[in-house]
Amino acid sequence: MSLGDKVKRRVLGCRICIPALFTAGIASTAIVYGLLTDDMVTALGALLLVPSAILLFAIGLRRENTVLSDQRTR
Repeated sequence: MSLGDKVKRRVLGCRICIPALFTAGIASTAIVYGLLTDDMVTALGALLLVPSAILLFAIGLRRENTVLSDQRTR
């Protein structure tokens, strides 16, 4: 199995990672929109969503690693 397939399976199999992906998409879109329209308030406000998305990814992947390691030890 290729690395891309493994990453896709783990991210899409993680329930918390899907909202993190959604949050990252909204933040990216808002940042680009703010920069294209010279609206710095929108761009800077969207930057506040980036740490939330990163934390959701970290929490979700940590839970997945815990589940996977528990399954391997059984």
